[in-house]
Amino acid sequence: MKVTMKDIAKRLNISINAVSIALNDKVGVSEEMRLEILRTADEMGYINQKRQYLSVFSKSNLCILMQSYYANTGHFYSIVLHSIVEQAKTFGYFTILNYFEDEHFVIPECIVNRKVAGILIVGKISDVHLMTLKKNGIPIVLVDYTSLCTPCDCVLTHNKQGGYMMTSHIIEKGYQKIGFFGDLDYSFSFHDRFMGYRQSLIKNRIVNQEDIDDYIHRYSYVKGIEKHILSNNIVEIMKILSTKELPEVLVCANDSNAFAVMSALTQMGMKVPDDVSVVGFDDTPLCEKAIPKITTIQVQKKLMGEVAVSKLVDRIHRKETVTMTQLLSVKIVERDSLK
Repeated sequence: MKVTMKDIAKRLNISINAVSIALNDKVGVSEEMRLEILRTADEMGYINQKRQYLSVFSKSNLCILMQSYYANTGHFYSIVLHSIVEQAKTFGYFTILNYFEDEHFVIPECIVNRKVAGILIVGKISDVHLMTLKKNGIPIVLVDYTSLCTPCDCVLTHNKQGGYMMTSHIIEKGYQKIGFFGDLDYSFSFHDRFMGYRQSLIKNRIVNQEDIDDYIHRYSYVKGIEKHILSNNIVEIMKILSTKELPEVLVCANDSNAFAVMSALTQMGMKVPDDVSVVGFDDTPLCEKAIPKITTIQVQKKLMGEVAVSKLVDRIHRKETVTMTQLLSVKIVERDSLK
């Protein structure tokens, strides 16, 4: 049986006229009521029946895409997602969150059926999948990720700045043996943070350009790590730390890495920060829960979501403008894990 405007009105306990006004994008109902009518019409299958209303419906939706494993990696993306949803509301958009597996990527129906005005991709996505999505012609903004293969608007933390600032801060305290802990193959963000660390060592004359690679090899851990962080396998982290001489300080790629390193060092009979100092990156709630509390780099997580939505809305209305990457600055938050 086909759904009618009368059915939608009955479901929402409103007039048929109000439903008609919303579906035809006319003045006469509040923006909140318009979104409620459009969502209900779609849920009941009315939009698919009456394709002439699709363009109106699509104007009210933004699609958020994020790999499913990010949902279990702490508070960073939960704060970004919340900010995106709230900022979208201020522009009159409803958000549709879709988790995906990068190995088995399937384009969500809301994109295939063109029921969204724009797409926000939070975190990493393979270039081949990104290029497939771009073929749909729907504006895209990347959040906390960038692609070297295809131009896209991006909103990123100034990761290299953060790595440089934290390492320079550590050097100012008199440390000489400073290592990096983080899987460089995991993300561009980790690699940029590492490059900031590396540049600071040279700039502050801890090591010269000719010897930098040997120095990093001696004190840093940069391969085959993240799978153990994601599974919270502290035993494997202990094994990794035992493979070489421990530095005085470990600059970790993020707070989850820092927390795991601290747990591993403790189980190895060492004290943080007395034996080895540890610092993180992102300033997630994990920093306050850890013992000792973690010195870290504060990232503008809420602002990241807000800027991403604003950038996407601008792109929706000005499709021909040049793509841009926006870097958000960072600051050091001093706690107890750095002596």
